[in-house]
Amino acid sequence: MATNRSQLKQAVHSMLNDVVEQCFHHLIHYPHQTAKINKIIKDATDEINYQLIRIDAHDFNEESLELNQHYQIISKDVHKKSIRLLSDLQNVQKEQSA
Repeated sequence: MATNRSQLKQAVHSMLNDVVEQCFHHLIHYPHQTAKINKIIKDATDEINYQLIRIDAHDFNEESLELNQHYQIISKDVHKKSIRLLSDLQNVQKEQSA
């Protein structure tokens, strides 16, 4: 789990960019699913932007317990969101296989 601002920003980018990368990979092979995949990509991109803003949206002292809790909450939220988006992608992939 990320413990400071820069690690958390890097984790946000890493987790959600992984979703975008996997979506692009799928889109290359199945261009007829563009609308569904583009929605997942847009959701991931919007989530990156939202979480990056959220990281700095606090008035806690550096290295305080409250700031660490703030970062932990964001980290957990990003993890949950990336899993949900990957699940959405898997559902689209299952539709293709059916």
